[in-house]
Amino acid sequence: LFRSNEYKSYLRMTAFKFQQLTTQEYILLFLKVFQFVAPVSGVGICTTTCIFLSIVYYFYLLPYQWGSYNFLLLLLNFITAHWIQLNMLYNYIMAIIIHPGRSKGTGPSTCRTCRQNRPERSHHCRQCGFCVLLMDHHCLWINNCVGLYNYGYFLRASLYVWVGAVYGTVALSPEAVAYCNNTSVMFFDKSLPNICLVAFVLCVAVAVAFSILNLWYLSLAKSGMTSVEYKQLKAWKGTVSPYDRGCRANLEFAYGVKFTRWHQILHPTYYVPYVYWGPPPFEGVSTSF
Repeated sequence: LFRSNEYKSYLRMTAFKFQQLTTQEYILLFLKVFQFVAPVSGVGICTTTCIFLSIVYYFYLLPYQWGSYNFLLLLLNFITAHWIQLNMLYNYIMAIIIHPGRSKGTGPSTCRTCRQNRPERSHHCRQCGFCVLLMDHHCLWINNCVGLYNYGYFLRASLYVWVGAVYGTVALSPEAVAYCNNTSVMFFDKSLPNICLVAFVLCVAVAVAFSILNLWYLSLAKSGMTSVEYKQLKAWKGTVSPYDRGCRANLEFAYGVKFTRWHQILHPTYYVPYVYWGPPPFEGVSTSF
C-alpha cells in the first residue's frame, strides 16, 4: 500500500495543499490540533511529574533518610510524605472527574452564545460548550471547568501541591547543598544526570508558582468572587462583590469546611457546595452532561 502510485500521489497532493496555506490558515490549523492535544498533555504532564517525583522519593530520598535520620524522624517524614501525596491525588482526581455543574436552561439571564436561560453566576465555556454554574475558569491541567461542584477540590489540590513542593524543597535541600560542594549525598551514579537536583529545582519552581496561585485564589475566596467575576468587577469599576457573605463564610464555602471543623481539610473529604447554607440558590441545577 505505502509503495503504490496512488499513495505517492496522495502524499504529493497533501504536500501541495499545505504549501498553498496562508499564515492565518496555518494558525487556525495549529489551534485545531492544540484543542485536542492540550487537554491530554496537561493531565499527562501532571501525571508524569508525579511519577518522576515518586521515583526520586522511593529510590533516592527515602534511602538517604533511612541512613541519616533516627527512627522517629524517619517515621514522621514517611507519614508526612504519604499524607501529602494522598490528599493531593485525591483532590486532583476529584477535580478532574466531578462535573462542575450546568444549567437545565432556566434562570433570570440568557446566554449570548447558546441562547439559553441560565442562573446567576453562570458563564459559558467555549471549550465545554455549555454554561457552567459558578464558573471560575477552564483549567488545562485538569481538562475540566472549575465550577460549582469541583471548586473546592481545585482549591484543595492547589493547596496540597504547594505543601508537597515545600516539603520536597526542604527534604531535597541536602542534595543541593552537597552539589554546591561538588559532592552528593543521594545520587551517586556520575554517568547519569543528577535527577535529585532536577527534582529539587522542580520543587522550588512549583512552590513559587503555587504560592502566587494560592494567594490569588485566597484573596478571591475571602471576597466571595470567582476569576470571571473579578474581571467583571474591574469592567464595572466595582470594589465589592454582591455575593460577599463575609470573609469567614466565604472561605468556609470555598474550601468546604467550617472553621470549627477545620481539621476536615487535613484528610480527603467530599466537597458539597452550600452545605452550610441550605440548597444551592440556583434554578435548574444539573450535574449531568
